[in-house]
Amino acid sequence: MQPRIDNDSASQQLEIHAARIRSSGILARSTHLHSLFEYLYQCYLDNKTPKELEIAIEGLGREESFDVTQDALVRVYMHKLRRKLDEFYGVEGKAFSHRLQLPKGEYRFVLQAQDDIQYTKENATLQTALPGIRITNQLLGGVIVTLLVVNFALLYFWPAPSSLTQVRNSILWQPLLADNKPTLMVLGDYYIFAESENGSNVNRLVRDFDINSPIDLASYLQLYPEQAEYKFDIGLSYLPTSSAQALTKISPIINNTENPVQTIMASQLTIEQLRNNNIVYIGHLSGLGLLSDQVFAQSHFTIGESGFDELVDKETGTRYINARGIPGAPANTQQHYAYLASFTGPANNRFVIIAGLRDSGLIELANIASDANALETIAEKKPSSFFEAVYQANAVGHNVGAAQPVSIQPRTPIK
Repeated sequence: MQPRIDNDSASQQLEIHAARIRSSGILARSTHLHSLFEYLYQCYLDNKTPKELEIAIEGLGREESFDVTQDALVRVYMHKLRRKLDEFYGVEGKAFSHRLQLPKGEYRFVLQAQDDIQYTKENATLQTALPGIRITNQLLGGVIVTLLVVNFALLYFWPAPSSLTQVRNSILWQPLLADNKPTLMVLGDYYIFAESENGSNVNRLVRDFDINSPIDLASYLQLYPEQAEYKFDIGLSYLPTSSAQALTKISPIINNTENPVQTIMASQLTIEQLRNNNIVYIGHLSGLGLLSDQVFAQSHFTIGESGFDELVDKETGTRYINARGIPGAPANTQQHYAYLASFTGPANNRFVIIAGLRDSGLIELANIASDANALETIAEKKPSSFFEAVYQANAVGHNVGAAQPVSIQPRTPIK
């Protein structure tokens, strides 16, 4: 926080600046900008730092019922006013030794020496790029190719009617298909937002595992309003190709004319949909998003310290972690894990979770979930009506072996 000018001329200087800003026309004909400017000016004179709700009501004329958590009006106009002040001091006010400044993240004016203001790039970034992924125009092309692959596979690799009936009658699918609630197939995508260095042009696309939807981004910006001019939604997400391949296996099982299935991305899932639908999730464990709390609420497992590449049995401490270099195996041998679950939620709706820790685990697990013989192995373990299981698949190079269950346990319904 920058200190105020500690002399008696501060108010006089402020009045000079305010008069020049008013007469410059920089605030144009925007009633809101004029009102906000005058309100913050008076707060400066009164040595008051207003809160966001106070600005909305007293500065922008909103009702007392105004909800700052649902409406970004104040942050939007603070951003606009900050930009207008930058324009003014970049041209007409350039000769001033001081300038009116709106510090990022604060709702107050300060009078600051222009020499002390550094126009630097954003120091902190939320960038946490997925390993091996460059988010460029190739990403968009990849999504198109993925959709073409899905369409092709659905046409040419639809399961034979006899095997499809067996799969539908299995311990995994029969409870879901017998239920009359609508079913949502949720694909584990990765939400991507944009960052700007100047508040307008997009400089980079960012994937952050703590921000999985436009709602998450809006919540983040409520906590850190100074970031609102640099981070924004552009309606983009990335779908791993393994999710599309798994979709070709699962879609024929749950789609039928009597109960059509809607398919959405995990980043689009709402709490209302979560309550009112049966859910079939297909994707990486790290792409669960809003589903994560439901999946792990009554689970025997939890995410390990290394993140979504590791599952830990909470009772035994056994760690299931994607790894390379298995002792006694060829040097390029890898272990891939995946998580399969069937359970009921608090609204008595059904959940089927088909989640790989990475691509190979998901692809192999989709083979399990669409194979009647493989699903019979689960039934032989005689769990309760609902269960959760961890599968392991070993790979040598790009050749992945069939996944085998390493843990099958009954699953407690969520209350």
